[in-house]
Amino acid sequence: MDQSQRAPIVKMTLIVSAVSIVLSQLTIGNFLFTIPLIALAPRYLNRRQALMPVGIVALLVALIELVHSSGFPSSESRVLGVISLFVPVVLLVGSAVWITLDGYRLLYRYLASCFFAVVASISIVIWFSSASEAILRVDSIMSESFKTLFAQFSGSAAQYDATVNLLYRSMVMILGAVLAPMMMAVMGFAFYVALSFQSRGSEEPFVVRFSRIRLPEYGIWAFLGGWTLVLVLMLAKGGYLPRALTIQCALSISMLYAIQGFAIILFHLVKRNLIHRAGRLGFMVVILMFLVPGLNLLVVFALPLLGVTETWIAYRRTV
Repeated sequence: MDQSQRAPIVKMTLIVSAVSIVLSQLTIGNFLFTIPLIALAPRYLNRRQALMPVGIVALLVALIELVHSSGFPSSESRVLGVISLFVPVVLLVGSAVWITLDGYRLLYRYLASCFFAVVASISIVIWFSSASEAILRVDSIMSESFKTLFAQFSGSAAQYDATVNLLYRSMVMILGAVLAPMMMAVMGFAFYVALSFQSRGSEEPFVVRFSRIRLPEYGIWAFLGGWTLVLVLMLAKGGYLPRALTIQCALSISMLYAIQGFAIILFHLVKRNLIHRAGRLGFMVVILMFLVPGLNLLVVFALPLLGVTETWIAYRRTV
């Protein structure tokens, strides 16, 4: 690579890294900061170059957290550091895998990219369930912070102390049961946005490729087996950890069927030459899932159900 090729690549790397770092420090941007890294990856000459911004951002994110925590001087600060770095690390690893597997089928790239997210989510739930002294102290700190935040909105938290504590515990337990599928959804949205950007002006829009996604027929056994195990543990009144881990796995499989359900909808929009509407549908689905109470439940249940029932009903006929 000569000087004329190196200069624009270095410039693009610095710009992409800077934009991603800024986004990673924002509350909402922390879930979206990998989109520029993925969207501009094809502009590099090879995959090794495309991974350079990912490595730079990973290093800077780690250094920023190291500075904020003053070098992790205590066990509590290390626990808080793991919590703070969980989302960016999972997204960066997933992005690196996605870029590396360029050229593979969309479903395989997505499964490979989400593998670390699922393993990391299960691992951190198991770790936090160990209830070590450091984790218990961090839990107490976060509980008090939650009560303080609640008091700012309600005026006084003292009279609702038991209710606030129950609400906090419920949120923690729910998060422990949905962490893996939540990260899969975040990564899926990032990939969707990035690929939509990359396919602008191409002969075959990204939504056309997406509309062909289909899980293997034997995947239905994993879906049914996962939810059957969840039901058994619920009826047997098993402990929180096995129930949470089982629900995480079952919801992760459901997330894959939700993607298939979404692909079915895109297929029919593409079939009717409504490609532009199909492209915007992804953003609408995300808004419904995360921002609109009530309707989000409809989306969360309807898309997996649509995907699962394609095992027996041929929704996508070409003629």
